Amino acid sequence: MTFLILLLLVATALVVATVRLIVHDGRGPLRPPASHFEDNRFLAPLAR
Repeated sequence: MTFLILLLLVATALVVATVRLIVHDGRGPLRPPASHFEDNRFLAPLAR
């Protein structure tokens, strides 16, 4: 019986860790999208 309880605890911990990684992908908070006027990637090639 003790083995089954330990197995259930380990399985629950793995499921919780998996769900947490799915919800929070580990990259932390992403910065908000930049405006086109602030982001240099959106400049026209001849404007540089």
